[in-house]
Formats: sequence, structure tokens, C-alpha cells
Amino acid sequence: MKSLLLFLLSLSSAFAIEQADVVVVTANPAGVAAAVAAAKSGAKVIVLEESAHVGGIIAGGLTNTDIRKHGAVGGLYNEFKRRIVEHYTKTYGAESRQVKVCKGGNMFEAHIAEKTFRDMLAAEKNITLLERRRVVAARVIGSDGMERNATPGKRMDGAKPKEFGPTVKLVSITAEDLNKPGSRTEFRATTFIDCTYEGDLAALAGVPYRVGREGRGDFGEPHAGNIYLRFKDYNPLPGSTGAADDGIQAFCFRFHLTKDKANSVPIEKPPGFNRDDYQHLLDDIRAGKVKRLRDAIQLYEMPNDKWEVNSEHNVAGGDSPSESLDLAEENYAWPEASPEERARIFQRYWSHNEGLIWLLGNDPECPQELRDDVKQWGFPKDEFTDNRHRPHHIYVRQGRRIWGEYTLNQLDAKPVFETGLPRRQPDGISIVEFEFDSHGVTKFNPKYPGVREGYVFIGHDPFQIPYRAVVPKCVDGLLVPVACSATHIGYSALRMEPVFMALGEACGIAAMQAQSSGTTVRAVDVKLAQREIVKRGGVILYENTALVPEDL
Repeated sequence: MKSLLLFLLSLSSAFAIEQADVVVVTANPAGVAAAVAAAKSGAKVIVLEESAHVGGIIAGGLTNTDIRKHGAVGGLYNEFKRRIVEHYTKTYGAESRQVKVCKGGNMFEAHIAEKTFRDMLAAEKNITLLERRRVVAARVIGSDGMERNATPGKRMDGAKPKEFGPTVKLVSITAEDLNKPGSRTEFRATTFIDCTYEGDLAALAGVPYRVGREGRGDFGEPHAGNIYLRFKDYNPLPGSTGAADDGIQAFCFRFHLTKDKANSVPIEKPPGFNRDDYQHLLDDIRAGKVKRLRDAIQLYEMPNDKWEVNSEHNVAGGDSPSESLDLAEENYAWPEASPEERARIFQRYWSHNEGLIWLLGNDPECPQELRDDVKQWGFPKDEFTDNRHRPHHIYVRQGRRIWGEYTLNQLDAKPVFETGLPRRQPDGISIVEFEFDSHGVTKFNPKYPGVREGYVFIGHDPFQIPYRAVVPKCVDGLLVPVACSATHIGYSALRMEPVFMALGEACGIAAMQAQSSGTTVRAVDVKLAQREIVKRGGVILYENTALVPEDL
């Protein structure tokens, strides 16, 4: 009967149809984990990736793993780390500098990360990876049993609305082959897993979502909304209003630099360079705060004489640069933007980021000592070889966040009276262990020296992410492990790639648990999924005695 249905559908369609048990959208770390986990459960899996690369931002430059308590994340993330260590050990020797610098698989070269993710996909015979495929349409079945084109989800900011609308079931998506414009394929599956950083499939399928910051009163979060805060301080500074707005964390590129002249290409003055972008940084240089490259940006050592770059934070009472690589405000449109608008924002950010390094090495107002220091560096020749050695991904720290059956927020880290630890979630599938860590949300304001509005960095005990946070309102047959249900502050702690991998793995397991039991992923027996997660080395509960501020 199913074959007949597919045949009849193909007769009325101008494009091909493919069938799978699970379709995963985006081959970033969460997508790889979701696909591998589902395939290990016996699923036929199709992975659709819009770019020509696998591994998302990790393969795009984020090679310094953000994780504090390594026992809080296991499963396929441990498999990834094992493969990284194995590569450097086999290639350079167990006692090599490369093995030492890779830090147990938590620090690596971007192209090695991509190869590792590709190897993990290739190891599962039931996975088909299709690159350069952009999802452009979705079809659903409503309560009337009729199939139709999905109505896109609505943006609903603030506290929980009273009415989300009817629930539909996602049954197919259509993707365009970007190598063959106009060529489209429809993909039908029992379950779809949206691993995009922006929640693109979820929104297309009809899931309501939020963008921007909640206000302090929406969920009772003490650090929500507009805020000025010192590093590791829990007391909002004067000027903090706690008001909601459209702001999201600043983006930047996590590009790589090297002093190895045999393996480097020069940093150039990019098209669109605008010296006015760096006036606050130039003020810091004039004041003597920036004397070498490390004073303006963060540098993390990678194997093979390379260094990963990140934006430096203004967190030390004015000792750090007023602004760095994070370009706030100009990314606000990204979550809901068209591909063309995202491409424009991407180029603007790259012009700003490479332009900053070029300025430090060439501008006549920069002291000769600073220019000489910067001139030592170049982009590694063996990274991003198809993109002029520049990253092919920008660090999207925050996109859409779906409305799910549970909204993770700052109060989930609040200790309960009986134990002094965060409350346990009956459907916990993963752990949040990194600090609440929001990069700046608005541009530097000289009226508030020493801080950037929106920057938050607050410690907490590890707490659980419930399965309900990846189950969207209004749409069945879909799980969302990356653009999951959380407030701005809640998401700032969750948004780390090892956590995304853990959530992706849990979604892959849950998808096949549901299919095996003949139910939907919304109604799956989570306890069965939890047992399978743990069986595969995943972590669903992790408790320790790290100090938590009383006013959290």
C-alpha cells in the first residue's frame, strides 16, 4: 500500500520522492549525532546538508570545545573525541605535541573535525548524506486527515501565550539541489529532526517560535532582558532595565591563525573595510590598552602550530578592549532572514572580522610594536581550502528558539530546598553544565565603561534538559535538538556543541523508539529512550557540589 501511495504521488509531482524512517536536516554535530543514533537503532536515515561541509561550526572553526565537566557529556561526543585522539596518535605518535595539544580530543584542527564527522556518518550503512540541499517546503496532515502545504510558524515572543493553535503532523519536506537550480526532491519520513542552528525547518513546518530576549518578569529570571553585568558577578549594574527586546547574542567567526610561514597566507584588507567600525578599539590603542594581538582577541592553541581565534570580552573593569570581533546588533535579522540576506550578513561580519586584524597590522595609528606582532600571523593554508582559507561558517550563537512542551530557563538551575541541587526532570535526556554565557547583545556604549550590554557569565550546578524541550508545539513527527525550547538566558548555557550532540543523539534514539512502538515522538515512552541513552554511554543525570549563588 505504501509503495502504491508513493507511486501515485510521483505521478502528480514534478520532482522525485525519496522515503526514509528518519530525515535529519543539517549535518552539524547535532545532525551527525542524530543520524548515527537513529541508524544504530536500525533506521534508514537521510541527512540533508545545505553547504558542502559536514560538522557545522566545529568544522567551521570552533575547535576549542566549550565544556567544563567532562563527565556530564558522553555518548557519541565521546566517540568523536576518541576518533580525534586516535588520528593524532596514529599520525604523530602517542607522545607527540599534537596529542598533548588536542587535550583528549577536545581541541583539534577544523579539517580533522570535518573528516571525523564524515567518518562517523560513513560508518553507518543506513545513512545517506545529501549535500547542497536546501529545504524549501513542508507538507503536513491536519486533524481532518487531509494533507496540505504547511503554514509557517508564527513568532511569539515573551511569556507563554494562552493559545498555540491546532496540531498537525509533518509528513514530507522538499529540498532544492543547489548544484542544479530548479531540481527538487521530496523526502517522506516517519520522523524529521531539525538540527539547524536557526530552527528553519521547524518554522517552515508550522512551529511557533521566539527570537530575542525575554523580559525579567516573563519567567522570573533575575538576569533576563537588558542588563549590564561584570564577569562572574551576579548583581546587575545601574542602567540594567530587565526589559525584553529583539536582541540576540553577537556573532563572530572562529577563524584560525598561524605563525608558520610555510603554511600561511596573508591577512588582507577586505572589501567593505570601514575604519569607523573600530573607533572604540582605536581609542583603547591610544590609551595603551592594546599593545599586541592577544590584547584585542582570544587565542587558543591547536595542533600543528595553529591558533583558534575568539572575540575578547570586556569583562575586567576596562582592562580588556571595548570591542573585539563580536559585532553586535547587525545580526538581529539573521534568525528569520532569507538565504540572500544571511549571505549579506555573513559577508558584513567577515569584512569586519578580517578588517579588525588587518587594521591592527597596518593602521598608522597602531604602534609599530603592535603592527609587528600582528604581521607574524596569517591564515593556515591547509584549512578552509575551498574558501580562500577563510571559514565557511559563521558562529550563530543564537537563532530561533521553538516553543516546546517545556521552556528551559534560568530557574532550572535554582537549587531545591531538600537537596541544595537543581531539581531532577523525570524526562531528562541531557545535561547543561556550562555557565550561563551570553555574549554582548548591543554595541559598546562609552557611558558604561568596562562592560558590554547583554554580556552574562554566571556559574551554576549542572541541571537536566527535559525531553519536552525538543518536542515542539503544534507539529508532530518533528524533534528540534538545537533551536530547542528555551529562554534567551536558558539557551545561553545550553548552546554548546557537546550538548547539541547529546540532544541530537537522544532525538535519534527517540525517533526509532517511537517508530518501533507505533507511536509519535511526542508520545514516546521517554523512560525507554533514557535507558537506551545510558546504555550507549550517554549522561542524563550529573550532580556535584559546585557553588551556586543564593540569588540565582
